[in-house]
Amino acid sequence: MKLKVQPLVALCDTKLDIDLSGLPPASKVKISASMVLPWAKDVVYESCAWFTTDASGNLDLSKQKPDSGSYDFIDSMGLIVSMKSRDPKAMEKIARNISVDESMFIDILAECGQERASVRVERIFKTLEIKSQQITDGFVGELFYPDAPANKTIVWLAGSGGGLGINSLVCAPLASHGFNVLSLPYFGEKGLPAQLSRVPLEYFERAFAWLMKNPITTGKEIQILGMSKGAELALILASHHPFITKMVLWAPHAYCFQGIAYKNESSWTLAGRDLPYIRLRNGWVYANMLDGFFKNKPFEFASIYKKGIALAQNREEARIKVEDAQTDLLLFTSKQCGMWNTYDGSLQIMETLRKNNYPHFYDLIVYEDAGEPYLVPYVIPAGESEMKFAPRLVLRLGGSLEGNAHTRADAWEQTVAFFKK
Repeated sequence: MKLKVQPLVALCDTKLDIDLSGLPPASKVKISASMVLPWAKDVVYESCAWFTTDASGNLDLSKQKPDSGSYDFIDSMGLIVSMKSRDPKAMEKIARNISVDESMFIDILAECGQERASVRVERIFKTLEIKSQQITDGFVGELFYPDAPANKTIVWLAGSGGGLGINSLVCAPLASHGFNVLSLPYFGEKGLPAQLSRVPLEYFERAFAWLMKNPITTGKEIQILGMSKGAELALILASHHPFITKMVLWAPHAYCFQGIAYKNESSWTLAGRDLPYIRLRNGWVYANMLDGFFKNKPFEFASIYKKGIALAQNREEARIKVEDAQTDLLLFTSKQCGMWNTYDGSLQIMETLRKNNYPHFYDLIVYEDAGEPYLVPYVIPAGESEMKFAPRLVLRLGGSLEGNAHTRADAWEQTVAFFKK
């Protein structure tokens, strides 16, 4: 039996080809995968699936669906995207002390009767030429950049779970594709607001000014990749700053919303004043969670955003004036997002651009069977459709394992290609 896995060393967003040969036809084979992240080596992620070899005694995971196992669709990365940990505190542990300096290793094991074959692959988070620079001069950030000068600078604006650590898992691989990438957290780090509420837009202007003067990024185009609340922020910034020339938005929305601090205040301020926003009453959130608890079914936040928009008397004031932007736009959205109704918001953005004869490029890519899985593919498992906070208290994130895995990989690939154009 021969197990072939290629490539043996590659960037973490690279697909693997997994092939098996040298077995009798119609042989039953079990293939397992295990992975540990270098900064949380006590957390093991595992998966396995059973297959039947073809008439030639071969098996190609990119062409064959498993008979059974941790996933049930055709995908050469099915074993990777379906990995789970038995550690109940796995997500808590891997969210701490994140580092992109060490490699991640994945072990693939094939078993057929008494025969066994194994391969270890190495996955790097950044290529050798990528350097990084911590920034505390007027703002908090980290710049990832290649040795050879890059002619494009991308600012990464994460969602409500962003921070320097998790941001590096996006910025380092993205920079490895030939960009300068600035990780720009805007709350939760030292010197920043503790919560995502009343974040001043002037903070981002300081970051833009730094980029324009820094020897590595000076004179280069400024582009933005934003996700969820970061996509909301990106649209607001683009409507104010014509030097932003290209944006990719993962799970955006059309409005400025209340901050995430259980207070009746905006997410963003300008000149010390709250930007007009859609209010989300705390009572709605608590009632939604309690309803899910008593009925023993998952709750979601998307319905809260829908209700807030429906009842708002200031929708036009709170609407982000995307028609004032001067940037090319590529939007990604999904129909099953449990975090907020990004699909509705994305359609509204597109309609606004059409009505205003927006002169720059814009397009929308819609995923039918996904929640909000956007990040770099093949690192942190993408298939979870629910998040458990406590017994009977479960947040519905949306989508399926197959839908979320495909969405994460496809959106990442199209994002990199769009920025390279």
